[in-house]
Amino acid sequence: MSDFSDTPEDGTGSALRSGAPAVADAAPISDAAMLRSVALDPARSVVVEACAGSGKTWLLAARIVRLLLAGAAPGEILAITFTRKAAREIEERVIDWLRLLATDDTPAVTRFLVERGVVVDADTLRRARGLFERVAGAQPGLAVNTFHGWFLQLVAAAPLSADLAGATLVEGGARLFDECWQEFVAEQVNTEAGRDSARGRAFVALLRSIGQEATRSLLQSGLQRRAEWLSWLSPYASHSSLSSLDGEPAASDAVEANPAMAGALLRVRQSFGLPVHADAINLADAAASYEDCAEADDAAILADFFAPGWALEFHAYLGLLELSELASDQGLATSLRAALADGAELADAERLAALRDVFLTAGGALRARKPGKTLDRRFGSEGAARFLALHVSLGERVLACLERRADAAAFALNRDALVVIDAFLEKVEAVKSSRRIMDFVDAEWRVLQLLRDSDNAAYVQARLDARYRHVLLDEFQDANPLQWQILLAWFDAYSDAARPSVFLVGDPKQSIYRFRRAEPRLFAAASEYLSQHFAAARCLLDMTRRNAQPVVDVVNTLFAAEAAFQPFREQSSAAGALPGRVELLPLCAASAADSAAAPDAHASTPDTARVETTVEAGGAAYSDGLPRLRDPLREPAIEMVDTRRQREAAHLAASIQAIVGHWQVHERDGTTRLARYGDILLLARTRTQLAIYERALAAAGIPFVGAARGGLLRTLEARDITALLEFLVNPAADLALAHALRSPLFGCADDDLLLLAQTPGADWWARLRALTASAGSVELRRAAGLLSDWREAAQRLPAHDLLDRIFHQGQLRERYRYAVPAALRERVDANLGALLLLALDLDGGRYPSLPRFIDELRVLNEVADDEAPDEGAIEAPAEGADAASRVRILTIHGAKGLEAPIVWLLDAHATTRPESPWQPLVEWPPTASAPSHFSIRGSKELRGRQRDALFAADAAAAAREELNLLYVAITRARQVFIASGIAGARDSETTPYRRLERALAQLRSGDGVCAGNGAAPEAAVLAVYGDYAEGWCDLSSLADLAPRAAEGRASGDAFFGASANKVSAAVGGFPAATDEAVAGSTGETQGEVPDAAAPTATGAPGAPVGVRRGVPTANERFGVLLHAILEHRTGRIAADEWWLALGFSDEEYRAALPAAERLLNAPILRRFFDPQCYRRAWDEAELVSLDGRLLRLDRLVEFANADGGPGELWVLDYKSSAATTSRLAEYQEQVDAYCRAIAAIFAGRPVRGMLAFASGDLSALEVCVEQAATAPVEAG
Repeated sequence: MSDFSDTPEDGTGSALRSGAPAVADAAPISDAAMLRSVALDPARSVVVEACAGSGKTWLLAARIVRLLLAGAAPGEILAITFTRKAAREIEERVIDWLRLLATDDTPAVTRFLVERGVVVDADTLRRARGLFERVAGAQPGLAVNTFHGWFLQLVAAAPLSADLAGATLVEGGARLFDECWQEFVAEQVNTEAGRDSARGRAFVALLRSIGQEATRSLLQSGLQRRAEWLSWLSPYASHSSLSSLDGEPAASDAVEANPAMAGALLRVRQSFGLPVHADAINLADAAASYEDCAEADDAAILADFFAPGWALEFHAYLGLLELSELASDQGLATSLRAALADGAELADAERLAALRDVFLTAGGALRARKPGKTLDRRFGSEGAARFLALHVSLGERVLACLERRADAAAFALNRDALVVIDAFLEKVEAVKSSRRIMDFVDAEWRVLQLLRDSDNAAYVQARLDARYRHVLLDEFQDANPLQWQILLAWFDAYSDAARPSVFLVGDPKQSIYRFRRAEPRLFAAASEYLSQHFAAARCLLDMTRRNAQPVVDVVNTLFAAEAAFQPFREQSSAAGALPGRVELLPLCAASAADSAAAPDAHASTPDTARVETTVEAGGAAYSDGLPRLRDPLREPAIEMVDTRRQREAAHLAASIQAIVGHWQVHERDGTTRLARYGDILLLARTRTQLAIYERALAAAGIPFVGAARGGLLRTLEARDITALLEFLVNPAADLALAHALRSPLFGCADDDLLLLAQTPGADWWARLRALTASAGSVELRRAAGLLSDWREAAQRLPAHDLLDRIFHQGQLRERYRYAVPAALRERVDANLGALLLLALDLDGGRYPSLPRFIDELRVLNEVADDEAPDEGAIEAPAEGADAASRVRILTIHGAKGLEAPIVWLLDAHATTRPESPWQPLVEWPPTASAPSHFSIRGSKELRGRQRDALFAADAAAAAREELNLLYVAITRARQVFIASGIAGARDSETTPYRRLERALAQLRSGDGVCAGNGAAPEAAVLAVYGDYAEGWCDLSSLADLAPRAAEGRASGDAFFGASANKVSAAVGGFPAATDEAVAGSTGETQGEVPDAAAPTATGAPGAPVGVRRGVPTANERFGVLLHAILEHRTGRIAADEWWLALGFSDEEYRAALPAAERLLNAPILRRFFDPQCYRRAWDEAELVSLDGRLLRLDRLVEFANADGGPGELWVLDYKSSAATTSRLAEYQEQVDAYCRAIAAIFAGRPVRGMLAFASGDLSALEVCVEQAATAPVEAG
């Protein structure tokens, strides 16, 4: 290895070359000062096992700075992590720190360096000041990459002899699999050569035994685990798959010669405990090896069981059994006598089945025979002992024979499955080779082959040796065995004197990616290897800087009690006095009404309740006792709805509203503020049920960022653009044109479409041109002009360029931002951007024609969600007013590396699903170079018993990962962790909910339990632990309201779900209420603005599906903006120039601001806006009246009574007109309806209402709960 290319003249690089004295695997280092001195020492190799929130990113970035400061060239440092996001975070932090070193004052720089274990002197300061410039101009630069990114770089730099030049990365595999599956089926079934081959016969046998869907699933899983398959084959011979990209067929395609496959089948056969016959191994036709062994194996097993003299002991057992007076024993004796009868009446398999029924239960267990006085009286003491001994020995003989037959059947299945998998992998590789494409698994495998191949290894090793001197590995618990083998092949090639320094960081407790082949045991193996070969120090970091002490207490209590989580070291918190809380909410159960309504459905599927909309008599009747088909136009479909999950979702939404604007969040700098939406992180184990929670949040007007996958093309905005493109291709597509015209891009009204429908013409495009030539609305004329231009451009522009023109000329993004509710603006805008990017990504944007692009969209719209384009990512806003405006909904896997002040684990009582029977069962010891076992799991009856130990180990690994998932979920919370769930038909003690319940019960048995601020009853909470008291309210007390939110739509009962000051958390956003008000406005006001919150007789919240709002008038825009200003002013946080983002001009804002100021500064209204004067307040609160109408209140304020408890409530209704309006009586009726609805919810509480006009005039109304009468009250 050469010296550093840019080692300073002062010789600071010498410490890196010579190294410190070798540090053997000493006692773990946990002291913070020693951790800095050892872990950040650039001359040492170090392994750090760090708990969640301990600052692993800080350690990595600090280590890089120390390396640079010690003289390492930026290009000599390789930092590898697992996600692009993590890589960018490390790189950005390093650059920010180097900028700080270059620009900050000397005391600040000195403190920075001392914190990172540097002895500071003048020379050190000089070098530190120059690091930023040195790194910024370095060629090659600092390399911070993902594993796969680094592998692709190695593939790109491979020698020409490796034949990897020009390979293109393709991430999605579902479409390629579908294409290869269809071709493979056709080749194996529809061609004579395929049917006559051993592979074709194995494929047909597989289809007959497990079916088409299972066979397809088996091949999909085999394709995903092909790296393990190829590694398992590698000890026998090099395999043709993934060997080159030349596209030429391998020799095995002609004669199926594959010694590796023959050896693989031999190993599989041995793993099932079956004898190996050398003459059965056919190296020339490996697929034919053991092809006909199934019947032979079964016959051999039966012959071994029924060997001469087999029946002697069975006859002895029969003689004793016949002495029993029990009818059941007599029945068994009859069956046994028939099985022992001489002659060929029974085949061996039938005879064994009869013996099985005698000795085993239906479940396959040995029948219970217990010693005792009864048995002694029946057979005598010696006879009883003999009977029991025979029962056990003969039963075990029968059981062993059955197990051997099951193992033989399992091997037969595996033989066919593995032969077909191998053939299918060759097919896939041939397709990839012809197109010169690869995916990430291919990149891993080819890099490993490069490093192991004697022809290419020296070249690759020389390049690595000349480039990298310092390797940093992040999140190593997520590494897979193949990645570790690549690192080993690299590291082992070094001589002892030339080895690089290695810094490895990870936490096996956070290994949660088994579905991506992650192997947490590799962390210990890598630690041992680095200790032995690199003299690496091993450090333990069990102090979290993220979690409050109560959260850490729950972590320690819960996981210390889990045997599968051992060894577990208790963690501590460096968060100091940061208040924290862990809360477990009661499980949501289906209501008695739901159960009574659908006893059959509830009994069969306890997760659901039968819900259907009633129709007139006769609509859903049966005729002559026989069911008939439902008329879809007259009779509603029966929908199975999980009311338990709906209750949990409604409770969630109500709780979030109670949290936001009330709970105190402690910043890292020691300051406090009220909770915002962005402070809340919702987690779920899977995406399966997330749509229910997202609908509940949307209904409550809570802004959120969802975790949906593959839904871009199903969004309304994507469908709008797709309809436009379809029309540009086919002008006769009337429905597509109508869709496009009605979209926000053109904003045509229903009247415009009706006019087009009534205009003569061959098609709607001809009608549009004819109509707009002399008449038509402004919107129609604009649409005609733009569409004419775009139709001409569609003939010559690629899809991306055409879309770019549409976006620009049509002001598409601006129009959508104006048309959609504020809570959806960022998401819609992100989706539009994602659609434009998709046009560029598809085949590199090289589609020569628009029809091909539309065809591609149709294909993508039908693939699985994992392969379909995702919705656009909403970029995280910069620090400031908009920095925390949305609730985040993620899976636990997606939340890795994130944190939030408040974390809520949803559906915490769900049980895990079993593994698919058609997944490979792989055992790859962490210290081995290849798997020690590879087989197909098989269904329960096709598993056999020889692999029980492997299944047990796999189940233990899965159980450990479930604990890891819970650990990751809890440790995302800085202050508060909440868990909720639904009651299931089957309870399990291993769900996260039950584990939390046990841990909290253990903590509650001691001291330290806090019931909040005492304002809420603790009895309603199932379990709670912590000291978080500031602004806390009991979330479980909202459970009574939450179900009413779900049920009120059907029953007409009033409900109220918005329980917090929404404005204080709607950071820079436009509350959805105001936008929906525009959607519901009529536009006819005689110079007055219609009430933005007027009741809508919809019978349910929200606008009807498919209804688009019209363009608001100037008066309506004034009213909307007035409401928005009041909402932003009553909140504590407001974004700069937020009105511009909502589509309002500065002139409109200046015109509306005085009216808002008059209301806010009116003396009589001071107590409604000053937080010191009221107890709680809600903005844009939604509720349903007693007659089922949706009501939206501008502001609801709750005051305290003389004792400090809940007192009277006031409803404020803002009006942009004056009190002299002719609609005063109508407005008073509206407020009266609001007050009555509130009085129905808060029984026994005084409720009053006030109309607040923009002119400053006030009018008050009072609703007395007892008589529910309206009486005017003087406001001043």
